Amino acid sequence: MDQNVHILVVGEDSGLQEEFEAALEGLSHRHCITAYASDYRRAEEIALSRQPNLICVDIERDFEDLKRFTQEIHLMLPETTVAAIYRPDQFGNERSESAVVIDGMRAKIQDFLRHPLSSTELRQLLDRLSMPRPRQSTPSGKVVSFVSNKGGVGKSTLAVNAACLLASRHPGRVLLIDASLQLGVCTVMLDMLPTTSLVDAVREKDRLDETLLRQFTISHACGLHVLAAPNDALEGSEIDDESVYRIVNFARRSFDYVIIDTFPILDSTVVSVLDLSDLVYIVMQGTAPNVIATSKFLPILEGLGLAREKQRLVLNQNYRSFTGNLSPADIEERLTRRFDGIFPYQTGILAAANAGVPYGLGRTNQSGFSRSLATLSAEIECLHDSTAGQRPPMYTMSSWQQLGELVGGWWRG
Repeated sequence: MDQNVHILVVGEDSGLQEEFEAALEGLSHRHCITAYASDYRRAEEIALSRQPNLICVDIERDFEDLKRFTQEIHLMLPETTVAAIYRPDQFGNERSESAVVIDGMRAKIQDFLRHPLSSTELRQLLDRLSMPRPRQSTPSGKVVSFVSNKGGVGKSTLAVNAACLLASRHPGRVLLIDASLQLGVCTVMLDMLPTTSLVDAVREKDRLDETLLRQFTISHACGLHVLAAPNDALEGSEIDDESVYRIVNFARRSFDYVIIDTFPILDSTVVSVLDLSDLVYIVMQGTAPNVIATSKFLPILEGLGLAREKQRLVLNQNYRSFTGNLSPADIEERLTRRFDGIFPYQTGILAAANAGVPYGLGRTNQSGFSRSLATLSAEIECLHDSTAGQRPPMYTMSSWQQLGELVGGWWRG
């Protein structure tokens, strides 16, 4: 192992970070870079992005949850060591120290530390780590979500068309998840009758894996896999943020591209999707009420921790122009922000949606909408092909146009 040791510490105890940092002070021969997470969901997110050498988990919690967490880590980061931190007497007379260790080993814990943490034990643990920090990215698909704070802006239209266009170029490697739990319309726009949905994956979450997840998807002729929305809001109530987080993590290990359509409200499920997304397309209309709403929506997204580098602001002009219509320049001035993409009005979009035939799949279609869609899809491809650890490039309108010129006849096949 090199002198830089990347460590992730997981635990709810507010004093754990102070205790761990105190133990690290005695390790002068190593430079330890630490991160902290209070729950497993946040820990998985940090682990996937930072790929630590060592994850130390405080096991004052349910062993079944711990087992699920370690299984996820071993799948995502097989070279990362997971160690447990425990108190020898933490379970009193109900469980001996040896029983705690045995339960930990069953949960695939590879090493152990005792409270209160000591520099000596921590040094010995680090000395036992023989593998270097994995520098290469674990094979993982890219997660791209489409969000808005208002219905009817064309968010689902863009998500479905982008997914179909990508799938036509990468058959079997693209998954569209309809996470609009109240009123999902993706399968309607694809003229598909789903026999399974997100609810099935949630109900089988304890035995869910990449193979079973694929069985819950339905296939479109363009090569797209779809994980449909629940049949109704009652079924949708069975889906929580933890379930979505688990499903998306399995999905990104099975598919190169995971496209997620969301419901236009910021609930815990949508926030989970944002946490997992490599790129987020924020879709808006050019009407005055929607511009005002978007001006309030963008700061909220940043307040939730969605980095500007991951955001793409998209104007979807899904209505005919009228007298007094706001221009893109007017809207940019109001938002003090440039658009990353503009989709012009196209008369055939509604007809295509009614027919269940994705408009973007027309290989001879050279409309402005199709060109913008091709550019957006090419950007997602660039995201997947980019070097591990790099953030996706931020495209201004001019660079979107340049990218569109580079892909040339991309939308023509």
